[in-house]
Amino acid sequence: MSGIHIHPHDILDEGPSAIMERVGRMDGVRYLLPEMNTIFERNPYPLGVLPHNPVHPVVMGTGTFHVPLRTRELYPRLYQKEDATLSEGADSLAVLLEAVKGTSYEVVPWVNLLNGHFKGDVEANGVFDFRGRPVDHWLCPNGPDVVGMWTEVLAATSERYGCTTFLLDRIRYPDWAGKTVNPSGIFSCFCDRCRAKMDDQGINTDLLQLDMVLIASLLSAKEFDQAVDVMTTSESMQAWVRFKQDNVSEFIEKLTASLAERNPAIVCWLDLWPPSYAWLLGQDYTRLTRVSPALKHFPYHKLGGGADVQGLIRYFASTPEEQEHAFRAFQRLFGMSYPITYEQFVRQGFPIEFVGIENDKVRRQSQPGTYIFSGIQMWNLSTGELIQAIGEARRSAADDLLYYCYGWAGDELFDAAGASSARERR
Repeated sequence: MSGIHIHPHDILDEGPSAIMERVGRMDGVRYLLPEMNTIFERNPYPLGVLPHNPVHPVVMGTGTFHVPLRTRELYPRLYQKEDATLSEGADSLAVLLEAVKGTSYEVVPWVNLLNGHFKGDVEANGVFDFRGRPVDHWLCPNGPDVVGMWTEVLAATSERYGCTTFLLDRIRYPDWAGKTVNPSGIFSCFCDRCRAKMDDQGINTDLLQLDMVLIASLLSAKEFDQAVDVMTTSESMQAWVRFKQDNVSEFIEKLTASLAERNPAIVCWLDLWPPSYAWLLGQDYTRLTRVSPALKHFPYHKLGGGADVQGLIRYFASTPEEQEHAFRAFQRLFGMSYPITYEQFVRQGFPIEFVGIENDKVRRQSQPGTYIFSGIQMWNLSTGELIQAIGEARRSAADDLLYYCYGWAGDELFDAAGASSARERR
């Protein structure tokens, strides 16, 4: 059975009855995934208005916590800023849980772990890039308080609300996007803990930083192919990629073990990047799926897989010729060879085959028996494009679909998804 992401403002502004009416038209949705804490994201992204929200045409995520748990009291050394709506008595998770009683829906809270507006000893737990600068609003998987904080928060959520399954998102190092495009955030983390750990593992951080400085200078000089060559052939860069993957995997292993000690009934699903990108951000499907029975990734073909590809290309390249060159280098870095120009990508995204290719990669890289949700883009596209993406996902090695997201989708898309599901059953 499929699922759909829901933001707090959807529940508070529209109410659960409106949500269940629209989702019911999709036919086959079982899992509702309400967001417990926001990231710094425009709703909808990157433009437009919320098509059926009666209160807000646009909502800007501010990285705040939307469940009234008093996170500072749960873990004073590190906690997330509470959303202003909590002081007004809002509790979007409780509202949704109450509404689904007696229905076939199951609520799986969706939580962003390493990206948000955190407070407390952020410096000791934060991410630093290769030039020693803090990367705003990101926690390091090696942070001394990160596992402890999330153990307390998720255990308290389970105890108070009865939820035992959670979808863990933002379990990675920074990419190049966010409130602004910042490619240097990729070259992290160089906090004291990561530096010491790299030294212990024989990674020469001085040589690694020199390689990163070289790559940055090549990109600034529009030498995109040469930058990719260094990225893919440098031994220190390859060791750093494995280092990041090990850190994220160890973080999830420690967190799931810690939660199991508190409540053995708690199960963690994972929200991952498509495999073509995931390796660079620290996500190792093979190892992560040893401790999680299910995952969702997001092969949103019209967006280039959920990545802000256009933002990255335009950051480094200004003329059409430079952008074409950068786009070809981008595809080579991430193991793609789609026969399209950058201009075609801007208009149409990747070819629809991207959905199936990424899902099949997920199946090959994951542990046998892992339940795989293919993320389905449900905004900024036509009904025909949505149906095409659903069909490609269903033909792939994925088990089911997880739609992103309720509040950004026009009414016609709910009907189109339902019609597609009905045809699938015939």
